[in-house]
Amino acid sequence: MVKSGYVGFLIFVCMMIVFFVLPDPEGLQKPFRILLGLSFVIIYFALLIKKEIALKTLWSVIIGGVLILIMIFRGTFQTSLINAYLCLFGLLCIPHLFFKLTPIRKSNLNYINVLCILSFIFQFMVFSSEDGRPSLAYQLNLSGAYLFLFFICSDILKNKHGKLVVFALSLVLLSRLLIFSIILFYLVRNLKKHFKLRIQKLNVTHIVIIGYVILAFFSLWYVVNIKSKIDYDTSISRIASLNDGSNRFRFLANTLVLGTIYTTPLDSKVLLGFGPVENYIKATKGSLIMPHNELFDAIVQFGIITVIFFSFFSLPIFNKITSYSNIEYYIPILFHTLLLWVRFLLVPSFEMLFILFLLYAAHEENQNISIVNSHIPKNEML
Repeated sequence: MVKSGYVGFLIFVCMMIVFFVLPDPEGLQKPFRILLGLSFVIIYFALLIKKEIALKTLWSVIIGGVLILIMIFRGTFQTSLINAYLCLFGLLCIPHLFFKLTPIRKSNLNYINVLCILSFIFQFMVFSSEDGRPSLAYQLNLSGAYLFLFFICSDILKNKHGKLVVFALSLVLLSRLLIFSIILFYLVRNLKKHFKLRIQKLNVTHIVIIGYVILAFFSLWYVVNIKSKIDYDTSISRIASLNDGSNRFRFLANTLVLGTIYTTPLDSKVLLGFGPVENYIKATKGSLIMPHNELFDAIVQFGIITVIFFSFFSLPIFNKITSYSNIEYYIPILFHTLLLWVRFLLVPSFEMLFILFLLYAAHEENQNISIVNSHIPKNEML
């Protein structure tokens, strides 16, 4: 019988290749993402038959299926909901798929890391965003998000070359979110020792809630008080320019979602979603772009009920594997979900599962280092 940890490692390798090596998300990646989703279903039922997963988890599968049927009946069904549903299976069985990052596995992943770097360089030479900036095959902001995932993956693998490539490409991409996330990563890593006792008592679910509450109030404040000086800046000066039209539209979109929830909290579209984000933009008229926030974007598309349902399974897993040892990886991930529509923390996605693998690997790695250091006499450590 193949061990689930070995299967988990193979899934992680597949994700790494799909996200970072294969360009063309709508073409080359699509069949592999479908196969990954179906593999989660097969693994889940295999573990269920072996009684390694509780039978009561079937309730979550049934409820998720009912939500899909409701969306179909309402005419708001999207393929992205199927992706979330398939990844829910992965979320249910991921505790059984976590693997130890042995020296052999780390060495193999570093070889794949090289392939990723070569693919990044190729993509930056071939693809560009609408404003002419070199980019990955992904949308501009999404390119920065994937580069950051590769950055933390390289850091866990102790691969300096991967991190240096991301540094260099971030200056070419000029993604403020990517650059600020890297800065935030090093700030948390270097300052967390001063807040160790407090961090050890933190519940990451509480951090998520606090983060979204702060962003909601900041969005309202920004829209009311800040006037954009420029429409859109594509030069390097954009890194230090926070009051441009891009950010104004971003926070205006957040404010309109808050207004919709406040005025009609029990409306079926608020509870069960508008469907494709274009439906929401047409309904509000004042919003010119989709909400740049995982929570608000998910509420607009799937509704509050669906988001709460998915969060009931995703956040507890993050809470179990996030600790003082890997908090520097978690905080920038949360930062991404606050300012971009990426599904990293709330609604299940392939990227979320990839992040969970990374957080677990970082947690185990740092725990092992702590155990080794605790057995070394102080005079030898010096």
